[in-house]
Amino acid sequence: MNTEAVRPEKLSTEGNPNKDTAFWGICLGHTFTHWYPATFYILLPLITVQFGLSVGQAGLLVTIMYLVKAIAGMPIGAITDMTTKKNLLMLLSLILAGLPFLFLGFVNAYWMIMLLVIIMGIGNEMWHPASFSTLSSLYPKQRGYVFGVHGMSANLGDLLAPVIIGTVLTFVSWQDVVYFNIIPAIVVGIVIAFMLRNIEVTSNKGIKKENGEKLTFPEYMAGFKELLKNKAVLLIALASGMRSMTQLGLMTFLPIFLLLELGYSPFLVGLYITVMQAGGLIAAPLMGKLSDNVGRRKIIFSGMIITSVLVVAVVFIQIDWLLITTLAILGFFLYSLRPVMQAWIMSSTKKSMSGTTTSLLFTTQSMLAALTPLIGGMIADSIGIMYTFYFIALIILLGNIVVAFIPKTAAD
Repeated sequence: MNTEAVRPEKLSTEGNPNKDTAFWGICLGHTFTHWYPATFYILLPLITVQFGLSVGQAGLLVTIMYLVKAIAGMPIGAITDMTTKKNLLMLLSLILAGLPFLFLGFVNAYWMIMLLVIIMGIGNEMWHPASFSTLSSLYPKQRGYVFGVHGMSANLGDLLAPVIIGTVLTFVSWQDVVYFNIIPAIVVGIVIAFMLRNIEVTSNKGIKKENGEKLTFPEYMAGFKELLKNKAVLLIALASGMRSMTQLGLMTFLPIFLLLELGYSPFLVGLYITVMQAGGLIAAPLMGKLSDNVGRRKIIFSGMIITSVLVVAVVFIQIDWLLITTLAILGFFLYSLRPVMQAWIMSSTKKSMSGTTTSLLFTTQSMLAALTPLIGGMIADSIGIMYTFYFIALIILLGNIVVAFIPKTAAD
């Protein structure tokens, strides 16, 4: 079969993603590929105490995860663009993201935790090229919206994991939690295997040219070289990477700050992180849809500035209700940027290179984000964790400088 997108009897119901089973299957899978890293961030302070780690050593675990994601990103993107089995790649991603939790409670050494974190990182990275290229191909005129809902699904995983895991941790040890955390991967894997069974984004022998002919490997490499000369794509990826530095910095150090500095219980830590994610849950589809109509650049400019201010505000607020409100607003603006940048970069590249463009985006994000736990941990250990939050706020503020240099195109 030599179709460019999907089997029409199951998908693309008059271009309405809300009526497509596969669209919701992809969103469900995205929820749980984020559930697992979010669980790890909540467990990280407890693992830090259990193994007597420094904040820097805890941050290094997250750095290693993101370095692995960066290294694996481009090969995964190439495989994605040259295979028809994107549904299988998404299933494998979900399995690898959840599998480490089957063993995390048994480990007794730092290097063993690091190995499991590496596997989790590969699983998480594998999801995005396959899902993004599929969604971009199916809904080219609704990228902001579908990436917004797809991003909202990620926020749902990031939201549910902290509050559920935080609640469970008030009754059982963290080792008991991780034993059962593989169950969602198994159950959801079976469900989305059914929902994604009819996806066929590419031909059986390889990706296709824009005119419908098959794209050979040399032609793919030519397209890749052309992609690396695309200034808009490279700068969007860089700006998105700086946004990711802020996001990962918050996910790594906010639980540590709340638990170890402010003395909150694991339940309250989970609740506060959940509230921040809830803000993003609301923002993602709303701002994604808005960007389809008013353009990407304006939303990104304002969102980055507001996010920077709110990150600094978090460390000064001493009133519980005001802190939780600030975190909700922070989550709204921080996560609203993600689908807008994703839609912008996919609108700035060729369809045949969508998987590789996605990997370029996430590789850049991972490479830059990996620096935040490492540098932030060093800052916290040397002069205090408050200064780590100043560093996080500065990074996203500087991202606006990068956005200013992105060439103006119709994709804006």
